[in-house]
Amino acid sequence: MNRYVVVLILVAVAGAGCAPTHRVHVNTFSEFREPLAAPASIYVATDPNSRNPILAGAIAARIGALLEERGYTPVERPEDADYVLTFRAGIDSTRVMDYMPVTRPFGAFHGFYGGRFRGFGYGYTTYVPYIETVYAHWMDMRLFAQTEQVRDRTRPVWIGEAVTGRSDPELRDSSNFLLVGLMEYFGTDTRQWVTLRVRRDDPRILGLAAMR
Repeated sequence: MNRYVVVLILVAVAGAGCAPTHRVHVNTFSEFREPLAAPASIYVATDPNSRNPILAGAIAARIGALLEERGYTPVERPEDADYVLTFRAGIDSTRVMDYMPVTRPFGAFHGFYGGRFRGFGYGYTTYVPYIETVYAHWMDMRLFAQTEQVRDRTRPVWIGEAVTGRSDPELRDSSNFLLVGLMEYFGTDTRQWVTLRVRRDDPRILGLAAMR
């Protein structure tokens, strides 16, 4: 994932903030000439060496729910699947400098100047630099064919990448937005980075947040 870090952080900065709508940036690559047809059976694999197997299991269950919602068939064993779907998720942080407007040198004044009433004022405005930490939350998905003729885990038939920028490092919440963004283009090729605006009250987000 390291070779994508710079790109992901740059696009994530624009999406940072606390707005009720989150911007999710998605880029997908596909060898399918047409979108993957349902009801293909898919096994969602989790990394046995994951640093947080509890969160990985929760994300896998949510992927399965989204796949089923789109007409695919999640299965519990890889040998029963037409395709195997793997995923990774993480957070990269960077520090950026911004400028905060500050009024100085006094709080307020009023009175007469030069024989005339000049009214109220707040001094002059300057801009003070400050450092802010921006978190780029990312997710990577890879789909592998699982037919008798092709059982190659080294060459995926579909790759999806998603990133969203936030001011906090809470992956449990941001992963829902990343999943919704990736599933929007599952099995297709975006041919470039595309941006989705996903609202917090989106039924898909509310449904994923309710899963335990």
